[in-house]
Amino acid sequence: MAAKRTILCSLGALLGLSGCASFNQDRHEVLVRDPTIGHYGEPVDASTHAKNQWAYAAMSDAVYEEARLRSYQDQGKALPVDAAALQVQACGGQVPPQVPPEWQVWREFPSQALSQAMRREGLYLVVMERTTPPREIVVVFEGTNFTELPDWGANFRWFLRFVPGYKDQYTLTAREVSKEFFDRIRALPQQYQVSDSDPVLRSPQGEPIRIVATGHSLGGGLAQHFAYTFHQASPSSTGPKVSEVFAFDPSPVTGWFSADDPPRTHNASGLVINRIFEHGEVLAYVRLLTSRLAVSAKDPAIWEYRYNFDPRANIVRNHSMRSLACGLAKAAAEAG
Repeated sequence: MAAKRTILCSLGALLGLSGCASFNQDRHEVLVRDPTIGHYGEPVDASTHAKNQWAYAAMSDAVYEEARLRSYQDQGKALPVDAAALQVQACGGQVPPQVPPEWQVWREFPSQALSQAMRREGLYLVVMERTTPPREIVVVFEGTNFTELPDWGANFRWFLRFVPGYKDQYTLTAREVSKEFFDRIRALPQQYQVSDSDPVLRSPQGEPIRIVATGHSLGGGLAQHFAYTFHQASPSSTGPKVSEVFAFDPSPVTGWFSADDPPRTHNASGLVINRIFEHGEVLAYVRLLTSRLAVSAKDPAIWEYRYNFDPRANIVRNHSMRSLACGLAKAAAEAG
């Protein structure tokens, strides 16, 4: 047994996982991979980082329900009566984490024309803003809906993007969502101060307003692509951009190599990407390979946070956004 454990630990070290520590993880711990070091450090209490991540997880979970309700409305179907009961069951008898009340949804965004294009491609997102200090805008992308064919097209874009004329949720995000978001903030000088030479969005009083992107699974990949392709007024502009991404159980497909440059280099400068996932979830094994082939210590700096809230779950159940959001909310509550 000791020899077998030594072999496993050695394999973990070769894969950049920090040796033995990554094979034994308590449900109250999180392993953090610092991009400047290149491997996981020693476990720390889950509440340490959960308190800064749970609200984005709640948003990434809630957007699924919003998208499902829109789908029912589009099809003229009655809303499911068991939705509330399913939510309670998913969180072990507790109500799923709610988005904090200080966050408000942007109205009339996206536009009707963009909404129709998004429907055709199966893309759904909401934008939420906190107008109380510290001010922040969060773009929340829905993840994979297993019954939506366009979602699978986006998931397999590594192969399909070479087809002439190919379009998917990534191209729509880069070309239209990003531009409409930029046009929105630029058209409201009474709320936002946009300078082509200032990478920070500001209030009319000069206070910084963070722009963040988040999402789960496919939504996590789209959130990263949105950050890479954030619209700039001109090729030489160095204006406002996304400062941080919270990607939960994210797709390894981020569209980095298909992002136009400019503006990719400017957008990636100083960008922090947090890839947050449950130990053993299905996409973790793919990311394990891709993250070792393309290591990024900065511009963007890619951090990984591995939790283990449900050690008994299988690879599919561990991919659940609801379960991860609940685990993060509970861990954050323990932090006080």
